Amino acid sequence: MRIDKDKVNWLLAVPVVGLGIGYLLLLGYLLWGNVLGVKASTRTTSPAARPATVDLWDAYGQAHEAAQAQSGDARLVSASTQWHGVSESVLLDGTVNWTFVFYSPAEGRSLDVIVNAGEARVVNQTQVWNAPTALAEGAWQAAGPRDALLAFLACEGRTFLDEHPRAVVDLHLAAGDGGKPVWSIVAMDPESQGLLALLVDAEDGQVLYTRTS
Repeated sequence: MRIDKDKVNWLLAVPVVGLGIGYLLLLGYLLWGNVLGVKASTRTTSPAARPATVDLWDAYGQAHEAAQAQSGDARLVSASTQWHGVSESVLLDGTVNWTFVFYSPAEGRSLDVIVNAGEARVVNQTQVWNAPTALAEGAWQAAGPRDALLAFLACEGRTFLDEHPRAVVDLHLAAGDGGKPVWSIVAMDPESQGLLALLVDAEDGQVLYTRTS
Protein backbone atom coordinates (compact mmCIF):
# COMPACT_ATOMS: atom_id res chain seq x y z
CA MET A 1 0.00 0.00 0.00
CA ARG A 2 1.39 3.42 -0.94
CA ILE A 3 0.73 6.72 0.75
CA ASP A 4 -0.82 9.18 -1.74
CA LYS A 5 2.17 11.23 -2.90
CA ASP A 6 0.24 14.40 -3.77
CA LYS A 7 -1.37 14.61 -0.34
CA VAL A 8 1.82 13.94 1.59
CA ASN A 9 3.72 16.35 -0.68
CA TRP A 10 1.17 19.06 0.17
CA LEU A 11 1.58 18.41 3.88
CA LEU A 12 5.35 18.45 3.85
CA ALA A 13 5.54 21.56 1.69
CA VAL A 14 3.73 23.75 4.24
CA PRO A 15 6.21 26.54 4.98
CA VAL A 16 4.90 27.29 8.47
CA VAL A 17 6.68 24.25 9.83
CA GLY A 18 9.96 25.10 8.15
CA LEU A 19 11.35 21.59 7.90
CA GLY A 20 14.62 21.17 6.02
CA ILE A 21 14.62 19.89 2.45
CA GLY A 22 16.85 16.96 3.33
CA TYR A 23 14.39 15.85 5.99
CA LEU A 24 11.47 16.13 3.59
CA LEU A 25 13.16 13.96 0.99
CA LEU A 26 14.03 11.38 3.60
CA LEU A 27 10.50 11.34 5.01
CA GLY A 28 9.03 10.97 1.56
CA TYR A 29 11.44 8.11 0.87
CA LEU A 30 10.26 6.23 3.93
CA LEU A 31 6.54 7.01 3.73
CA TRP A 32 5.73 6.71 0.04
CA GLY A 33 7.48 3.54 -0.96
CA ASN A 34 7.91 1.62 2.30
CA VAL A 35 11.08 0.64 0.42
CA LEU A 36 12.70 -1.23 3.25
CA GLY A 37 10.00 -3.87 3.20
CA VAL A 38 9.06 -3.53 6.87
CA LYS A 39 6.08 -5.71 7.75
CA ALA A 40 3.81 -3.72 10.05
CA SER A 41 1.40 -5.01 12.63
CA THR A 42 -2.25 -5.67 11.77
CA ARG A 43 -5.44 -5.28 13.74
CA THR A 44 -6.07 -8.29 15.95
CA THR A 45 -8.72 -9.22 18.47
CA SER A 46 -6.29 -10.94 20.81
CA PRO A 47 -3.27 -8.99 22.15
CA ALA A 48 -1.56 -12.30 22.93
CA ALA A 49 -1.48 -13.10 19.20
CA ARG A 50 0.71 -10.09 18.42
CA PRO A 51 4.52 -10.34 18.32
CA ALA A 52 6.41 -8.65 21.12
CA THR A 53 6.63 -4.88 20.79
CA VAL A 54 9.99 -3.13 20.64
CA ASP A 55 10.73 -0.05 22.75
CA LEU A 56 12.23 2.85 20.79
CA TRP A 57 15.22 3.31 23.09
CA ASP A 58 16.05 -0.41 23.13
CA ALA A 59 15.62 -0.58 19.37
CA TYR A 60 17.87 2.45 18.89
CA GLY A 61 20.61 0.84 20.99
CA GLN A 62 20.54 -2.30 18.87
CA ALA A 63 20.41 -0.32 15.62
CA HIS A 64 23.26 1.96 16.66
CA GLU A 65 25.46 -1.02 17.44
CA ALA A 66 24.68 -2.64 14.09
CA ALA A 67 25.31 0.60 12.18
CA GLN A 68 28.60 1.31 13.93
CA ALA A 69 29.78 -2.20 13.18
CA GLN A 70 29.62 -1.12 9.52
CA SER A 71 30.67 2.51 9.95
CA GLY A 72 32.20 3.58 13.24
CA ASP A 73 31.08 7.20 12.93
CA ALA A 74 27.44 6.41 12.05
CA ARG A 75 25.00 8.98 13.44
CA LEU A 76 21.22 8.68 13.70
CA VAL A 77 19.18 10.56 11.11
CA SER A 78 15.66 9.17 11.55
CA ALA A 79 13.47 6.50 13.11
CA SER A 80 10.17 5.27 11.73
CA THR A 81 7.52 2.59 11.98
CA GLN A 82 4.13 1.76 10.49
CA TRP A 83 0.86 0.09 11.45
CA HIS A 84 -1.86 -1.33 9.20
CA GLY A 85 -5.49 -1.46 10.31
CA VAL A 86 -4.55 -0.51 13.85
CA SER A 87 -6.84 0.16 16.81
CA GLU A 88 -6.18 2.85 19.40
CA SER A 89 -5.11 0.32 22.03
CA VAL A 90 -2.66 -1.45 19.70
CA LEU A 91 -1.26 1.89 18.56
CA LEU A 92 -0.46 2.83 22.16
CA ASP A 93 0.86 -0.63 22.99
CA GLY A 94 3.78 -0.03 20.64
CA THR A 95 5.23 -1.45 17.47
CA VAL A 96 6.85 -4.74 16.56
CA ASN A 97 9.62 -3.13 14.49
CA TRP A 98 11.54 0.07 13.90
CA THR A 99 13.44 1.30 10.89
CA PHE A 100 16.43 3.59 11.47
CA VAL A 101 18.53 5.62 9.05
CA PHE A 102 22.11 6.43 10.04
CA TYR A 103 24.68 8.56 8.24
CA SER A 104 28.44 8.13 8.12
CA PRO A 105 30.16 11.51 7.47
CA ALA A 106 33.51 9.86 6.82
CA GLU A 107 32.15 7.52 4.17
CA GLY A 108 29.36 9.78 2.89
CA ARG A 109 26.74 7.06 2.99
CA SER A 110 23.49 6.24 4.75
CA LEU A 111 22.72 2.93 6.42
CA ASP A 112 19.18 1.59 6.81
CA VAL A 113 18.74 -0.62 9.86
CA ILE A 114 15.65 -2.68 10.74
CA VAL A 115 15.06 -3.76 14.33
CA ASN A 116 12.49 -6.25 15.57
CA ALA A 117 12.36 -8.45 18.66
CA GLY A 118 15.88 -9.66 19.33
CA GLU A 119 17.41 -8.67 15.99
CA ALA A 120 18.93 -5.63 14.29
CA ARG A 121 20.28 -5.79 10.75
CA VAL A 122 21.65 -3.36 8.18
CA VAL A 123 19.50 -3.89 5.08
CA ASN A 124 20.79 -1.18 2.78
CA GLN A 125 23.70 1.23 2.31
CA THR A 126 23.46 4.20 -0.05
CA GLN A 127 25.92 6.86 -1.13
CA VAL A 128 24.68 10.31 -0.03
CA TRP A 129 25.90 13.50 -1.67
CA ASN A 130 24.15 15.98 0.63
CA ALA A 131 24.69 15.20 4.29
CA PRO A 132 21.40 14.91 6.22
CA THR A 133 20.92 16.51 9.63
CA ALA A 134 21.63 14.10 12.45
CA LEU A 135 19.26 13.84 15.40
CA ALA A 136 20.56 15.44 18.55
CA GLU A 137 20.19 13.61 21.84
CA GLY A 138 17.22 14.76 23.87
CA ALA A 139 13.93 14.00 25.58
CA TRP A 140 12.70 11.90 22.64
CA GLN A 141 15.08 9.13 23.71
CA ALA A 142 13.38 8.56 27.05
CA ALA A 143 9.83 9.58 26.15
CA GLY A 144 9.52 7.70 22.87
CA PRO A 145 6.53 8.37 20.62
CA ARG A 146 3.75 7.98 23.20
CA ASP A 147 3.09 11.70 23.71
CA ALA A 148 3.03 12.25 19.95
CA LEU A 149 0.57 9.37 19.50
CA LEU A 150 -1.64 10.73 22.29
CA ALA A 151 -1.61 14.11 20.55
CA PHE A 152 -2.60 12.39 17.31
CA LEU A 153 -5.51 10.61 19.01
CA ALA A 154 -6.66 13.84 20.67
CA CYS A 155 -6.51 15.74 17.36
CA GLU A 156 -9.22 13.66 15.65
CA GLY A 157 -7.01 10.58 15.39
CA ARG A 158 -9.28 8.51 17.62
CA THR A 159 -12.27 9.31 15.41
CA PHE A 160 -10.25 8.72 12.25
CA LEU A 161 -9.20 5.23 13.32
CA ASP A 162 -12.76 4.36 14.35
CA GLU A 163 -14.14 5.52 11.00
CA HIS A 164 -11.31 3.99 8.93
CA PRO A 165 -10.52 0.55 10.41
CA ARG A 166 -8.14 -0.26 7.53
CA ALA A 167 -6.11 2.93 7.85
CA VAL A 168 -2.33 2.91 7.52
CA VAL A 169 -0.50 4.95 10.18
CA ASP A 170 3.09 6.08 9.55
CA LEU A 171 5.19 7.45 12.40
CA HIS A 172 8.49 9.18 11.65
CA LEU A 173 11.09 10.98 13.77
CA ALA A 174 13.69 13.26 12.21
CA ALA A 175 15.32 16.65 12.66
CA GLY A 176 13.09 19.57 11.80
CA ASP A 177 13.74 23.29 11.67
CA GLY A 178 16.94 24.20 13.51
CA GLY A 179 17.74 20.55 14.07
CA LYS A 180 14.94 20.06 16.62
CA PRO A 181 13.50 16.52 16.57
CA VAL A 182 9.97 16.33 15.17
CA TRP A 183 7.47 13.49 15.06
CA SER A 184 5.44 13.21 11.87
CA ILE A 185 2.27 11.11 12.03
CA VAL A 186 0.34 10.42 8.82
CA ALA A 187 -2.80 8.27 8.79
CA MET A 188 -4.46 7.42 5.49
CA ASP A 189 -7.40 5.24 4.52
CA PRO A 190 -6.53 3.14 1.43
CA GLU A 191 -10.12 3.12 0.19
CA SER A 192 -11.40 6.66 0.68
CA GLN A 193 -7.93 8.30 0.60
CA GLY A 194 -8.96 10.18 3.73
CA LEU A 195 -5.95 11.74 5.44
CA LEU A 196 -5.02 12.96 8.91
CA ALA A 197 -1.51 14.30 9.47
CA LEU A 198 0.29 15.92 12.40
CA LEU A 199 3.71 17.31 13.16
CA VAL A 200 4.64 17.22 16.85
CA ASP A 201 7.67 18.65 18.64
CA ALA A 202 9.47 15.58 20.02
CA GLU A 203 10.91 17.55 22.96
CA ASP A 204 7.83 19.19 24.47
CA GLY A 205 4.91 17.45 22.73
CA GLN A 206 3.58 20.66 21.14
CA VAL A 207 1.49 20.11 18.01
CA LEU A 208 3.13 22.15 15.25
CA TYR A 209 0.74 21.45 12.40
CA THR A 210 -2.34 19.38 11.55
CA ARG A 211 -4.15 18.59 8.35
CA THR A 212 -7.24 16.55 7.50
CA SER A 213 -8.85 15.74 4.18
